[in-house]
Amino acid sequence: MVGWTLDRTADIPKNARFTFGQRLDNLALDALQSVVRAVYTGEAKPKQEHLSSLLLELEQMQALWRLGHERRWLSQQQLLFISQKLAEAGRMANGWRQQQARKGAA
Repeated sequence: MVGWTLDRTADIPKNARFTFGQRLDNLALDALQSVVRAVYTGEAKPKQEHLSSLLLELEQMQALWRLGHERRWLSQQQLLFISQKLAEAGRMANGWRQQQARKGAA
């Protein structure tokens, strides 16, 4: 997902690449960083916080990609692809977060 995002944002018109494109790039990298932090955090509560951050970043990316599609910087097929990937990542992160919540409650 990060590589795909970096490849797509390079195609955004120059007048929006350094605002819109850079924001998407940063969100993708932030999401990756949140995953790594969650993996290497031992305690359930901080891990949940990293996963919550990840979920927020994924939602923000989804909203920006929809906007990019509206601006015609992204095809319908590309939007469908990234939407599916973001939704899948969100389901996985949410399941992981819920698992950590159960561990923290036990």
